[in-house]
Amino acid sequence: MPGRSQIRNQKGYLLLSVMLLVAIMLLMLSIEAPRMAQQIKRDKENELIHRGKEYAKAVRKYVRKTGNYPTSLEQLEDTNHVRFLRKRFEDPMTGKADWKLVHQGEAEVKIPQNQNNSGSSNPAASPTPQGGTLGGSGTLGGSGTLGGQPNGQVGTLPTSNVGNGPQFGGGGIIGVASTSKETGIHEFNGNSEYDKWLFVYDPKLEQAAATLGGSADGGI
Repeated sequence: MPGRSQIRNQKGYLLLSVMLLVAIMLLMLSIEAPRMAQQIKRDKENELIHRGKEYAKAVRKYVRKTGNYPTSLEQLEDTNHVRFLRKRFEDPMTGKADWKLVHQGEAEVKIPQNQNNSGSSNPAASPTPQGGTLGGSGTLGGSGTLGGQPNGQVGTLPTSNVGNGPQFGGGGIIGVASTSKETGIHEFNGNSEYDKWLFVYDPKLEQAAATLGGSADGGI
């Protein structure tokens, strides 16, 4: 039978092995944790865009049905027994349905412009951020860019006072934005802060898209 000293040595080796294994696991976790956090953040950003688009789509449907912008989100959920918004979505960045409402005249967005389609570069256009605009579109509620992106030559055409069309009354809601002021991994409409990712609808953006030979809403 092994002696007591031999048993103590075996226990010591076992304890050392367990401590080494724990140290290796902690090291791997310290390496993978930031990657996992980044992936989770990316997933939340994608979900933010998806849900924001749903609100932009609902506003578009409401405008086309009634000829006016809604004055509350409740009108998107039920107006004369018509549902324009499937449900009240939560903001994935805050975990609450506390969206910032974007009213007429409050938004300033940049329409992706295909410089090749116009035949010459737009002197007022600026390059899109490195990596592109995540989920960007003319209405910030669709998924396409105006005229496509051949050779990656895409500029931006600033559009101020979105939602200020003369056919609509004042104070209407043209879309939503997150209330989170955190900085994202990606950019949307040239902005990295989530509360500046505007998901809006305005007929002028569709008209601009037609002028530029593309689709403002990406087929929403």
